[in-house]
Amino acid sequence: MSAGLDRRRHGSVLEVVLDRAERRNALSRALLTEIRQVFTDLPEDVRAVVLTSSDRVFCAGADFADLTGTSADLDYDRDLEDACSAIRNSAVPVVAVVDGACVGAGVELATSCDVRIAGPKAWFRVPAVELGLLYNPASIRRIHSVLPRTTITRLLVLAERFDADDALRSELVTHTADGDPREHALTLAERLAGLPRDALAATRFLLHHLDEGRYDDVEWQGTRIRLMDSPDRHAAVAAASERHGTPAS
Repeated sequence: MSAGLDRRRHGSVLEVVLDRAERRNALSRALLTEIRQVFTDLPEDVRAVVLTSSDRVFCAGADFADLTGTSADLDYDRDLEDACSAIRNSAVPVVAVVDGACVGAGVELATSCDVRIAGPKAWFRVPAVELGLLYNPASIRRIHSVLPRTTITRLLVLAERFDADDALRSELVTHTADGDPREHALTLAERLAGLPRDALAATRFLLHHLDEGRYDDVEWQGTRIRLMDSPDRHAAVAAASERHGTPAS
C-alpha cells in the first residue's frame, strides 16, 4: 500500500503525484522512503518525470506526526536528504509543479528538481527559525550553492513568504504558468524526453557536481569525447545537417 504517492504514465513521461490530501501532502517518513525508492528505481523506458500534487497544497512540509521536537528528528532529516538526493541523482530530468502552498521540507523537495514551475496560486515559505530550528546545515549548504544569497536570507532568516512572481525573480522557480502549470510541465517533460538521453544526463550531472564544488577535467573531457563519438550525436548532427540543406560529413 502506498504511503501517499500516485504514479501516472504519459508515454515516456512518468508523473509522480503527492497524494495525501488528508494531511495536506505533508511528508511522512514513510512517504519520503517511497519517494526515494521511486526515483532510485525508475523504469528504463521513463525519460522524464513530473512531480505534482493532488491537493490545493503542494506540500505542507514535514509531517509533525513524525517529529519529536528533539535531536531524534535527525532521523527525519536523513530520510528527507535521501529522498532529495534520489531526485537530484535520478537518471532523467525532473520537473516540479507547485500550485498552492509549498512549505518547509516541501521547498527542499521542490528545489531538488531540475525545473520548477509555479502556478498562479503557488507560494513558498520555510518557517524553521520560528520553530526554534537551525535548518539542516547540509541542506542549507546545497541551497546556498544554487540560490542567490539574498533569497536564502529572506527564505531562512526572515522566513518570508514568496508568491509565484517573487519566487521567479528570486530564482526559487525556473518558470511560472498563467494557465494550468501541470499541462505546461507535461509538455516540457515530453520535449525533454525526446532529447538524446546520455547528453542530457551528462549535462545534468556536471551541473550537480559543480553545485557541490566538484570538478574533474579529465573525467568530464573524456565524457564529452565519448558523447561526440556516440550514435546519438551522429544521428543528431545528420538530422540538423539535413534540415539546413548541408550534407553531413
